[in-house]
Amino acid sequence: MAQSLSPKTRGSVPLTLAPPSLHANSIFCFTDAAWRADQKAVGLAWIFLNQDSTEISRESSFQTAVSSPLMAEALAIRRALLHASASGLNLIWLRSDSQGLIKAINSNLRSIELYGVLSDVDSIISSASLSVSFSFIPRDCNGVADSLTKSCLFLNLSS
Repeated sequence: MAQSLSPKTRGSVPLTLAPPSLHANSIFCFTDAAWRADQKAVGLAWIFLNQDSTEISRESSFQTAVSSPLMAEALAIRRALLHASASGLNLIWLRSDSQGLIKAINSNLRSIELYGVLSDVDSIISSASLSVSFSFIPRDCNGVADSLTKSCLFLNLSS
């Protein structure tokens, strides 16, 4: 009977859902990457929103010689945190649709492939005195960042 009162549907994760320790001035950051295996190229994107879902900024970047989709997602997180640091955003709730990467970050398990990039992430956080929470979100809750990555990749590969 209780289950019928709160059905779970795909994509029902609200964008304003907050972790228990979310500070009133925290900024949401959505990251994503689109990888082309045949060219080892990626489009990276990150979008910052305040708690009212007002966009603060968005950026994208193109990069080549990227070994895997997981590495691409890690590079997107690194670029987003560099952007946050340069912009003076220091309370960040970073959200990614890369469940494996978020698990690796939160459990502090570093694969050989990701060791360097995730070490960079740690260094950025500590040197810029950032407070960052990392969360997995379903892909259908990350549509704007996903569209931005695909546009970036397409524009750079077609030129």
